[in-house]
Amino acid sequence: MAASLDEELRERAARLTVAFDGEAWILGRPELGVFVAVPEPGAVFVTALQETGSLDEATARAGEAAGEQVNGTDFVDGLAAAGLLDPPAEAGGARGQIKWIEGVSPRSAARLFGPAAWSCYAAAAAFAVSLLLFRPDLRPSWEDAWFLPSPGLSAFGWLVIGIVFGAVHEAWHWLAGRALGVPAIFRVSYRGMYVVFETDLTQIVTVPRNRRHGVYLAGMAIDTVMLAAALGLRLLDPPGVLDDLLAVVVLSQIVGIVWQWAALPLRSDSYALLANVLRCHNLYRTTWLTAKTTLFRLTQAETTELSEMSARDRRVARWFVVPYVAGIAGMVWIFVTGVLPLALSLGRWALAQLDGNAIGSAGFWEALAVAAYIVVQLGLPPLLALRERRLRRAGELL
Repeated sequence: MAASLDEELRERAARLTVAFDGEAWILGRPELGVFVAVPEPGAVFVTALQETGSLDEATARAGEAAGEQVNGTDFVDGLAAAGLLDPPAEAGGARGQIKWIEGVSPRSAARLFGPAAWSCYAAAAAFAVSLLLFRPDLRPSWEDAWFLPSPGLSAFGWLVIGIVFGAVHEAWHWLAGRALGVPAIFRVSYRGMYVVFETDLTQIVTVPRNRRHGVYLAGMAIDTVMLAAALGLRLLDPPGVLDDLLAVVVLSQIVGIVWQWAALPLRSDSYALLANVLRCHNLYRTTWLTAKTTLFRLTQAETTELSEMSARDRRVARWFVVPYVAGIAGMVWIFVTGVLPLALSLGRWALAQLDGNAIGSAGFWEALAVAAYIVVQLGLPPLLALRERRLRRAGELL
């Protein structure tokens, strides 16, 4: 009976990956997207289980690495609680959703992220910044958002632009991960009050930290290229309609890049980059709890959670709270000065159209579609957040 239990434990442990990330060891289940950081004895324990299948042997080796006695049974329970010992994911799950990307080989994707490619990205950034500094007439304003004959058409133009450029941004993250041989999952989610595209690159924790920077920068790199291209085309003095379209592209790309640096509290690309450079594992949560200790009282559970965070995360969080709070202020500024006025202006236009056009007319349906667009953009993210919160609470009660 003991032999069969050991063999079962060995099979479950064999599903784990073990990787060193510079300061801690990462145990993971790539197909489930579950990863945890552990000290060296934890990695030794899992490696011993994979080699021998013996709980006693794994416990003894982990104890030698720790320099003290360890409880192997408790560690196995912890692995199970974290989901690391769960059964394999069913076929057709998240990985099956991205089969088309498998056609892009890592070697082909790597051409987009080699030294020559990064030189091009840097040149595009320098070109864009130079034009914005020395050609004030090319700088965008919120008025550029009204680039089509009616606000309704402009709103749907934004939607198309957002889908196209958002997809390209995430595709570059995807390709950067592919260049490292890291699979990714694409999904639509939300950040704060905005609906967004996301590329889940959870498995990148199995890659050494110094090779991850390009993956986090990839989206902003291609955004910069598209910004530089739009500005360059505007230098050619294109016809009015095309120039208006290019102006709104410039506006959207600048807002997107600024957003990536302002949205540190929402785990934007820049947050992922900085957390990686600073060699932190859970800087987001640690910074939030550190900020909360200043403004409010932590619950007992939160106090315990903060004390269990890594020493490096807690040390970095003491000063990272400054850009964290500044990011919140930046996001509020973008929303209050840009997004909200545009939404209110669009809403007033829609109400006027609904009031002034006969039911069933083209103007009526355009206004109704715009009203629905505003409701979805401003209403869906809070609803998604509430739904996820309810699901988390339900899970905690089970």
